Amino acid sequence: EQREYIYNALNSIDGISVVKPNAAFYIFPRIDTKRFNITSDEKFALDFLRKEKVLIVQGSGFNWKEPDHFRIVYLPEVSVLQKATNGLENFLKYYRQ
Repeated sequence: EQREYIYNALNSIDGISVVKPNAAFYIFPRIDTKRFNITSDEKFALDFLRKEKVLIVQGSGFNWKEPDHFRIVYLPEVSVLQKATNGLENFLKYYRQ
């Protein structure tokens, strides 16, 4: 249930795309860095944490070279994931690095 929710919710946010994971409990979305002028995925993750109080991990934390991915663990209940994805959607409406 959580995987289906997070996959659909993330793909519905403009500027975010994601492939549905086959297993595991995390998802690795891609963010359109040109649209949001992102040069640092770490700064993006920290800005999102400060503003929306939602913790994600930047892709560079997993040795991803480009600043265009981040990781979300989707173990929480759907209601918690809804709050997080709503926060991300609202955050990205105005965010530019």
